[in-house]
Amino acid sequence: MNPFKKFKNYFIGSALANTDDVFEKARIELMFDYSVFLLVMGCMFTGSVIANHNTWEIYLTTCFAIPSITSLLFILKKTKNVKYAGYLFVFMQIVMHIANGYINKYEPRIDGILWSITSIILVFFVLGKKWGLGITIFIILQYSLGAINASTGYKIFNYTIPPEQFLKESYFATLIPFALIVYGLTQILNTRTGAEKQIQEQKNKLEASHKELQLKNKDITDSINYAKKIQHAVLPNEETIYRSIPLSFILYKPRDIVSGDFFWFYEINRDNYIIVCADCTGHGVPGAMMTVIGSSLLNQTIVDNKITQPSQILLVLDNFINITLKQQKEHEHSVQDGMDLSLLKVDKAKKEFTFTSAKRPAVFIRNKEMTELKGSKHTLGGMITGCKVFNEVKMDYREDDIIYFYTDGFTDQFGGPKGKKFSSKQLKETFLNIHKQQMTEQKNKLSSILENWKGNLEQVDDIQVIGIRF
Repeated sequence: MNPFKKFKNYFIGSALANTDDVFEKARIELMFDYSVFLLVMGCMFTGSVIANHNTWEIYLTTCFAIPSITSLLFILKKTKNVKYAGYLFVFMQIVMHIANGYINKYEPRIDGILWSITSIILVFFVLGKKWGLGITIFIILQYSLGAINASTGYKIFNYTIPPEQFLKESYFATLIPFALIVYGLTQILNTRTGAEKQIQEQKNKLEASHKELQLKNKDITDSINYAKKIQHAVLPNEETIYRSIPLSFILYKPRDIVSGDFFWFYEINRDNYIIVCADCTGHGVPGAMMTVIGSSLLNQTIVDNKITQPSQILLVLDNFINITLKQQKEHEHSVQDGMDLSLLKVDKAKKEFTFTSAKRPAVFIRNKEMTELKGSKHTLGGMITGCKVFNEVKMDYREDDIIYFYTDGFTDQFGGPKGKKFSSKQLKETFLNIHKQQMTEQKNKLSSILENWKGNLEQVDDIQVIGIRF
């Protein structure tokens, strides 16, 4: 590394490393280049004014200009923020313009105008439009004042400074600021070109990434859609349920393509059936995998093992889930998922039903009077924390009695005028208001109420409501 690069890296290496913005890097480098150039020119200028005994110029250069420019470099190093250096540069230019105007009786000079343009270019680029316009207006006002002073024969500002105390205009001196103007504009244009190139490269990368994501998204969506077919194939057909229970409805709204809620049905014989409304841990693909496991274990428990006592079904199901998901404390790869569910066994001949539940309640309505059937405090699956008890509620039913099961997706849905949850209380009131309607009408009404409540908000969970009229 050559001495100048070492010098440059010492002052602005950290500032350049601190940003990835192409324009910010260019601002830092241009401020550094201007500062170094002005510092070198200041030292040369100092030698010239000393040799010519220009007292006022000596004071201005040695006591203000050179220390200020040196400070710019150290501000860049310490703060790593080019704007702080830019603020000092603006202050320095204002002082220099006022001092030089005083020395030269505000006489407009070509070299001074060119130096002013270099300042305007740097301030516009480093500090932006607002500061650039400010310094431009200040300089224009100063030169306007100088023009008025010259037109009046220097009567407004007429000092008794001997002519030999300040430098005369030099045509050679105009080449230096002109070259600096060309350099500054070139750097700015090169920066813009480089930025446009970088933006185009980033755009190309984003487009390529977008296409790749689209392909991956399509593959994932296709896989999930196929998983939906598998899930629907595993779950009972709704039409089969409606043939056995004509006065019923199932409102089933997955949050995603596949659902973590599921229903299950088994007709034991002509007079007895079991229906389940279940909510597995999670939603989407993980929840859907649990629904397949849950449905399979219900088949194993009830259909294969012929266990039809509701509370016993839940105990066996809980044990099967623990074994299937390896939910023993000592097992390294256990999955601590499970499910909440409501289970109803109906005996048509005796006109009675038995209800049991893992954390999910049910709502029973007779003669416009509502009764909540509480669920057990235990969930199915998860870490074994002791003996679980699943209580049964056995009731006789009459014609036109109605019972509702539901998962927590409906009650937890945000919406309404205040963006709050729908709540269990409001859902129970809804059941009471619609329970006299036809079952298909109730399903449509619940769906409509849900959509109106949700509005533009996203569905937060899978939703399932089952209604059965006896």
